[in-house]
Amino acid sequence: MTTTHALLEQLRRTMRPVRTAARWIGAAALLTTAAACPKGDVGAPCNHGKTQPPESKLVTFPALTCNELLCVYADSDEAPKIDCTDAIACNTADPSVNRFECLIAQGQTSGKCQLKIEYVLERSMCSKKCSSDADCKDGGPTKKVVVENTKCQSGFTCARIQTLGEFCCDKLCVCRDDLDEASVKDIQDACASNTQQGCCTSLGMGETPGESCGRP
Repeated sequence: MTTTHALLEQLRRTMRPVRTAARWIGAAALLTTAAACPKGDVGAPCNHGKTQPPESKLVTFPALTCNELLCVYADSDEAPKIDCTDAIACNTADPSVNRFECLIAQGQTSGKCQLKIEYVLERSMCSKKCSSDADCKDGGPTKKVVVENTKCQSGFTCARIQTLGEFCCDKLCVCRDDLDEASVKDIQDACASNTQQGCCTSLGMGETPGESCGRP
């Protein structure tokens, strides 16, 4: 073996452990990066504190169990305006979902339907503000937006659901399971055109239009 060949062989032997170490360092760096990336909690269960059942949709801020402090109940179905004697009468429109209960006052034989607080809590999920559907989806190992084992079956979309209050016309990550697409489209169109009553127009004394009014 020539002197040159001997030197090359020695160099190869010397570099082998260096290459191995580099691979291990690279792998460790990837693991560290993945571990350091914060995990989102969109879709995680949350509660609205001590509150009476709403008529329909509800956004609570601050919700301390959520990363972005937003807890959303997005189902827009309201209890039927009928006299009832049991929950069956209140849920005839969709018997597969036990959404409403019959509340009968003491001494009365019939009552009124109202949303069950248990159902509200079952379908309430952590959310966050967004600008597009992409903000409500995972985007690889370094972008975890949705919590594991969420109850949401059909995924999340970036939608406007509020027409009053602090988050009127704001876009939030909402589970598609709970959305009424026609209602969402109406709110989207009204907010984008700056005509949503109670948020963009028909405001009370001293009230200002929502920041998201007039935005697409």
